[in-house]
This record gives sequence, C-alpha cells and structure tokens, in this order.
Amino acid sequence: ATFSAGEMRDPGRSLPRGLVYGTSAVTLLYLAVNVVYARALSPAEMAASARIGEDAAAALAGAFASRWVAAAILFSTLGCLASTILYSSRLYAPMAADGVFFRYVERIDPVHRVPVRSLWLQAAWTVVLTVSGTFEQLYTYVVFAALLFHVATAGAVFVLRRRLPEAPRPYRVWGYPWTPLAFVAASLLLIGNTLIARPVEALAGLALVAAGLPAYFLWRRRAAQSFAPQSLQ
Repeated sequence: ATFSAGEMRDPGRSLPRGLVYGTSAVTLLYLAVNVVYARALSPAEMAASARIGEDAAAALAGAFASRWVAAAILFSTLGCLASTILYSSRLYAPMAADGVFFRYVERIDPVHRVPVRSLWLQAAWTVVLTVSGTFEQLYTYVVFAALLFHVATAGAVFVLRRRLPEAPRPYRVWGYPWTPLAFVAASLLLIGNTLIARPVEALAGLALVAAGLPAYFLWRRRAAQSFAPQSLQ
C-alpha cells in the first residue's frame, strides 16, 4: 500500500487508515482460519498436510467442501497477485524519477496513468525468478529480503524524528518509541530464525540485496552530477 502513496489524494489520511484497518482485518481472518484448522485436524495431520485448507474442509464437511475451499484459495491467490502487481510496479518508476534506476521505466501512460514500462520490466523479472528456483526457495528469498527493508524502514522513524524534529507529520507513530522498537526486534528475530533454518536461501537473498548496492551508489552519483550544473544556474 505504501508504494502507491504518491498516487493518493490524501496519503496522510488514507494510508494510515488503510494500513490499520487492512492489517487488523487480515490478522483476525488469519487467526480465525487457524482456529478452524486446529479444530479440524490434529497437530500431526497439520504438519503432514500439503494442502491444509482443503484437508480441513474435507474433515469438517466432506470432499465437496474441499473442492470449494480449493477454488476459494485459488481466487484469493489471484487477488494477492493482482495487488502485488499493482504496488510492486510503483517502485521502479519513482526510483527512475529520482535518478537511481533506468530512466526508461519512468514513463507513465498518459491515458491509463499506469507505469507501463515498469510493469513490463516487472513481468520480465518475474519470468527470470520463476525459472530460477522452486516456490519455497523464492518465497524465502523474498521474505528474508523484505524483512531487511522492514527493519530499515522502521529504523528510519528514529532517524527522521531526530534529524527532522519539526517536519510536518500527518501521522505520528502510535506508542513511539516502543511500537517501532518492538517491530524491529520482532523482525530481527525472524531474520535470525531464517538464517538458522534456511541458511542457504537466506544468504542468497542477502547476496541479491547486496548486489544492488553498487548499482544504487553509481546511479546516485550520476544523478548528483547531472543535477549539480542545473542547481548552479
């Protein structure tokens, strides 16, 4: 949701509400679904199940219900993919506008107001990732890398509060500093757990993120050099 904040009319109002309401709804739904799983299956059955939703539905209401649950999970996955396409493509175009990515992907379609070239780039990268490993490997790469950025983002709250104390803030973090501190601590625990449980995939995800650092600094240097003459005029 935060990736599309630049396209919102009032992000200071809409974004916090969307994050709070959306996260709360997903959390409650997740807990409710897990309660159903726990009532339908034993711990051993849940651990051995590759399709726990279908197996739980079959145990509670038979094979017919299992097929309906499978269809619902499929549609839910498609919805998740649609939202991922929506927000992920909004990352490359602003990077290009800031001079830290290929300028080619900066263009926004004048009619549909979507970053078309960014979408095509994302599609190409998706194909590369799809053929490069299994779903479990890719999932571990993504989650581990995402946790690193989550820690950096939450940590930036402390930095900005200290460096820019008078900056306008339409939304101030509730429970500061304990709320972001708890989030950082929980994320670091998950990062450590991933390093222990999946060291190869975790290190591969870390290497993938680290590989982007030289490109970032090179682009940022070029952007600063191209901006310098204009700022002197």
